[in-house]
Amino acid sequence: MPGIVEKLQTFVEKTFKTTLEVFLEALKLSPNAQGYVSGSITELLLKEKLESLGVEVRRIREKWEGKKHHNHHGDFYFRLRKNSPWYVLESKGVKSNSEQVHNLYNVNSLKNFLYSNKEIIHWIDLGQPAEPQIEGWIQSNLSEMVSGKYSTDLYSYEEIQSYLKNPPKIE
Repeated sequence: MPGIVEKLQTFVEKTFKTTLEVFLEALKLSPNAQGYVSGSITELLLKEKLESLGVEVRRIREKWEGKKHHNHHGDFYFRLRKNSPWYVLESKGVKSNSEQVHNLYNVNSLKNFLYSNKEIIHWIDLGQPAEPQIEGWIQSNLSEMVSGKYSTDLYSYEEIQSYLKNPPKIE
């Protein structure tokens, strides 16, 4: 039985008629392609999570044959129970302009963002201090940002260039 690398290699060779090395370099050079893949990952993970909760989920095809219903622009149909109505769901990944503007990939920036928006976050009980709730949520849901491979701060190219032009006087 082939492993994941062999499966990926076969997929890339058949679909793109190239090697994994060329595919990776092309993906690195294309923010648009990275965005599409990131969106697909978001959709897949959301679908898996909803199904694990017992929600019935059906994918809305990208390339619809015939006229598409004007209210059915989204990624999924879902319903909570067998005879309940279907709803349309459009998923949006965290990877967005907002993430870049607010540096949400850095844990302290994420904490500040969540704290600043605590009034509209459904899982925060405003009758209790928000900070421990946010800390607990991040630890439970994004533990690798706290003590894993995503715990190191990332900096944009512009931030690094700005730093290099004006390094601090005191180390």
